[in-house]
Amino acid sequence: MKAIMSELQQTNSEKILLSWIRQSTRPYNQEVNVLNFTTSWTDGLAFNALLHRHKPNLFNWGDITKLSPLGRLEHAFTTAKKHLGIEKLLDPEESSWISFIYTVTDAEKNAKGEIEQAGTRKLIGCFATDVAVPLPDKKSILMYLTSLFEVLPHEVTMDDIREVETLPRRFKAECEDIPFTRQQASEGPCGDSGPETPSTVTEVEMDLDSYQVALEDVLTWLLLAEDTFQEQDDISDDVEEVKQQFATHEAFMMELTAHQSSVGNVLQAGNQLIAQGDLSIDEENEIQEQMTLLNSRWEDLRLESMHRQSRLHEVLMDLQRKQLDQLSDWLTVTEERIHKMDLKFYSEDFESFRKQIEDHKKLQNDLETEQVKVNSLTHMVVIVDENSGDGATAALEAQLQRLGERWAAVCRWTEEHWSKLQGILIPWQKLLEEQVLFKMWLSEKEGSLSTVQRGNFKDQAELSVNVRKLATLKEELGMKRQTFDHLHELAQEVALLVGNGKASQKLKSDMEDLAQRWDGLVHHLEDYTNQVTESVSSFGMTQITRRITTETVTVREQSSVHLIKQELPPPPPPKKRQVYLDVEEKKKFDREFAEMLNWIIKSRAMIVSTEISNYRKIRDTSDLKDMLKILEKEKADRTPIYQEVVATGQYLLEMCKQEDLPAEDLNGSLNKLKTEWNNTNNQIQELNKGILYQDSITAFFKELDNLEEKLRQQEHWLNSQPLPSQELPLQSLMESRQLRLDRFRDLYTQVEDLRSQSLSLGSQPDAPTFLEGSLNSISGNYGRVKSQMERDVEHFQKALEHQPSQQYLDTRKALKEILMDCQHKLQSQLTGLCDPMTADQALQQAKNLTQTLESQKPGIDKLYAETRLLEKRAPEDKTIIYMNECRDIEEQWSKLKSICADHVYILEDISSKLKAFETESKSVQKWIGEAKEFVLNQHTASADSEGLQRQLDQCMNFIKQYV
Repeated sequence: MKAIMSELQQTNSEKILLSWIRQSTRPYNQEVNVLNFTTSWTDGLAFNALLHRHKPNLFNWGDITKLSPLGRLEHAFTTAKKHLGIEKLLDPEESSWISFIYTVTDAEKNAKGEIEQAGTRKLIGCFATDVAVPLPDKKSILMYLTSLFEVLPHEVTMDDIREVETLPRRFKAECEDIPFTRQQASEGPCGDSGPETPSTVTEVEMDLDSYQVALEDVLTWLLLAEDTFQEQDDISDDVEEVKQQFATHEAFMMELTAHQSSVGNVLQAGNQLIAQGDLSIDEENEIQEQMTLLNSRWEDLRLESMHRQSRLHEVLMDLQRKQLDQLSDWLTVTEERIHKMDLKFYSEDFESFRKQIEDHKKLQNDLETEQVKVNSLTHMVVIVDENSGDGATAALEAQLQRLGERWAAVCRWTEEHWSKLQGILIPWQKLLEEQVLFKMWLSEKEGSLSTVQRGNFKDQAELSVNVRKLATLKEELGMKRQTFDHLHELAQEVALLVGNGKASQKLKSDMEDLAQRWDGLVHHLEDYTNQVTESVSSFGMTQITRRITTETVTVREQSSVHLIKQELPPPPPPKKRQVYLDVEEKKKFDREFAEMLNWIIKSRAMIVSTEISNYRKIRDTSDLKDMLKILEKEKADRTPIYQEVVATGQYLLEMCKQEDLPAEDLNGSLNKLKTEWNNTNNQIQELNKGILYQDSITAFFKELDNLEEKLRQQEHWLNSQPLPSQELPLQSLMESRQLRLDRFRDLYTQVEDLRSQSLSLGSQPDAPTFLEGSLNSISGNYGRVKSQMERDVEHFQKALEHQPSQQYLDTRKALKEILMDCQHKLQSQLTGLCDPMTADQALQQAKNLTQTLESQKPGIDKLYAETRLLEKRAPEDKTIIYMNECRDIEEQWSKLKSICADHVYILEDISSKLKAFETESKSVQKWIGEAKEFVLNQHTASADSEGLQRQLDQCMNFIKQYV
């Protein structure tokens, strides 16, 4: 991949990898569209498409599309391991506890004091949920795809990369080439580490100003890095906090690694400046001191960071070993506890059985408590020395695997045993309730039978009343026979489920007692019937057929009364109503009373089976709500019938009062029906309240989980923020943190709302114990994250106070640019001066530069003034840098100003001389012209001595004029 990145001049390996994947899977675009390294891989099609594109002979693509997502993932990983030799780093089945394991090696120190990579990481195992989840683990998928990239043909073009760059921003965000941050550092080996921090110093062109700028940037970063390191909390004794501290420090170490090239470049630039020999002795000494200070502070920070990392390794491993030992001990105790519970027979009575259920609930609560520790182990970080090899890792994996199997066995037994207990509890409780009701009915009927008069009747009316009672009792016995048989069947079922000899014997004894009472009631009824029959004979009537005495429960009272009426003298006239009508109403009342009582028993059994015996943090109550709706609907349907039965009973009571008949049985039945109806209504209401209370608990803990997730996101954001740089100045970071802090404080209202809900839920009767202290952890996390945010904001505010203002930086930048421009102009000012005009222009330019330099004096004074103010609030080592910088600028300004003054003086002299030379040149040229004209125009004969003398005198005059 490095060769491809170098060839295409790319620095982002993720972009290269995504480009190759999209190019490889393009023929499968109807089923596969890879846009990222997370959700695009959950269905398993993309993995198989990569393999099929480059190895089409290994399998048939059509068969893959018919598989389930887990099946496709299993097929891809198995095929890659079998034919390509790629280890099965991803596992679509939930069988491993290890999220990932680090292999950490100590960093070697080099002569220059530069920090090496603090550790190398190797991902050797992943959860099933790394892939087959809504948001898979990006690190795991990246590492696996990198392995595929190495063994499969790979050809990436710029067109492929441009296609990736044109993806919507939300898709290409994973592949953007962004500066290195803590977040990238914490992503482990699967992600691209990002480009190194760019240095402002180059080896091609080096000057003192560039060196000072680079030194200032590196020192600013180094000061902040030292503050960040010092602000790290002491190593905790809580394993989760140590994991977080480990991840945070890993990000800090990666940050150091990202900046080590900048430190090295500054040191190299200082050596280069000294080697060039263009500096003064003072400047060389100053640079030497700066380099010594920088190297010393860098080395101290590096060594302290590595020491803390080593200490974190030791503490984390020690705490996690203790966790494993504690879990192993707890599992041993729990397995022994389960073994004893498994060997113990079900109790011989219901109360003891209820105690067994309570013991099982305690075991379930212990499991829920231990689940928190087990969840911590599912994200276990294991650091082993590189010299230990793979053996240590394999042994650890085997240990975790054994613990996982033991934990799963305990959970499985607990669920199965709970199902068995519930399977016994419901029918046993139903049996006991129906037995109680049946005993109450037997007692009521025994009492009713005892009130029947068997002889010495005064008149026919008294005889008729007692005959009616006997007939009614027989009919009720016939109707109750089915209930009695059902009790026998239910008792046999419970005895079979319990499997306890004593419990079975007790159930059998209870049913025998009921059978004896039943037989006794039937025997007494027959005996009473015989005695009444004999009394009828003695009352002057012919012998009544024995059919009345041998009838069981279907004898009709109308026929009996009819026979009696035929044998007896005419009865006295009826009082207000015929007895026949009373009997029909009583039959109707008894029938509807029995139906209502049966419905009440069934409803109470249904309520018991759906009753919330123990509340949970999160529970689905949809089934309970459906059952409650059925009960409420049946109750609404039965309400008119109940009202009609009550009205009928009231009517019959009134009739008995008018007829002067005994009404104790009827009144007792009516009161019992009202009591049972009201109790059932109360139970339905209690069930509704329990469901609403469970829903409130579920909503509370879902909101609590949501708030915890928000806190984790805020903490992750806080730990992933980059340190200040040129691209991210302090002011911008401080404003960003302050905005986040203001938003985070808004969560306080949500925390208080949850606190109120917790108090309200905890104040209810029989409130679950897990509500106590449910907010302690989240309150602590909220306070810790808030304090960290406030510390960061305060830290950035102090850092801003230790830095000059933005106006200072702008003024310094403008001064440097102006001085650099002036220096460049002065370098070419004294060249090409060949005429007065050019000299005048150069002179004017020199004067303008002088004025420009003079106008910069207020800016320099302003820099000095702000630097002096900075001395009052910033550390001495930092103010020395800024004061030296002001002196350098002032020295450069003074030097340029002096050079400019010299140039003005020189140019003025050159200009005056050039002008004099030009004037004299014109005079000489004029004389030469006149002399030339004189010589050419004079033609005197040689014999004319006077003429020659005259010409000679004129020539001498020309010569004298020139001289």
